[in-house]
Amino acid sequence: MQCKIYDAVDETNSLNVMVINVLKYNPLAFIAILVSFMLSGCAMFQDTSQTEAYNRFAIRAAQAQLWNEAIFRWKQVIDVDPDDSKAHNNLGVAYEAVGNIDEAIAAYQRAAELEPDNKYYRLNYRRCRIHLRRSGLDDEDALQPEEELPPAEQ
Repeated sequence: MQCKIYDAVDETNSLNVMVINVLKYNPLAFIAILVSFMLSGCAMFQDTSQTEAYNRFAIRAAQAQLWNEAIFRWKQVIDVDPDDSKAHNNLGVAYEAVGNIDEAIAAYQRAAELEPDNKYYRLNYRRCRIHLRRSGLDDEDALQPEEELPPAEQ
């Protein structure tokens, strides 16, 4: 079998051909690559444990009133898992604690969107919106609290 010779511009194609040839003629290399893919799958589980560690750290920071640290950690959780409704809700609590009401509302809203049947997320979102309206900081013509999110399915 002859391999096409590639110039320096096509270096990656040359490497691809070499890898294919190695896999084709060396079953041990195939097994090594298969194992590396399996290990990379384990790295995804490590991300989950990493998000759990960030979450635990954020909870401890919040309990110690270290809200900026808690915000930082919950943002890290959300970077890894954007659909983590708990992290969004907790981030809302932290934002509210430092007075970032707009960010708190956005975080609560996202948590309620991700898990619409969770009454606590919906309650946090509505309570924060009502607080914003009562404080006079809400410039927009906001909807009534019951209209902001669709009712939870029962």
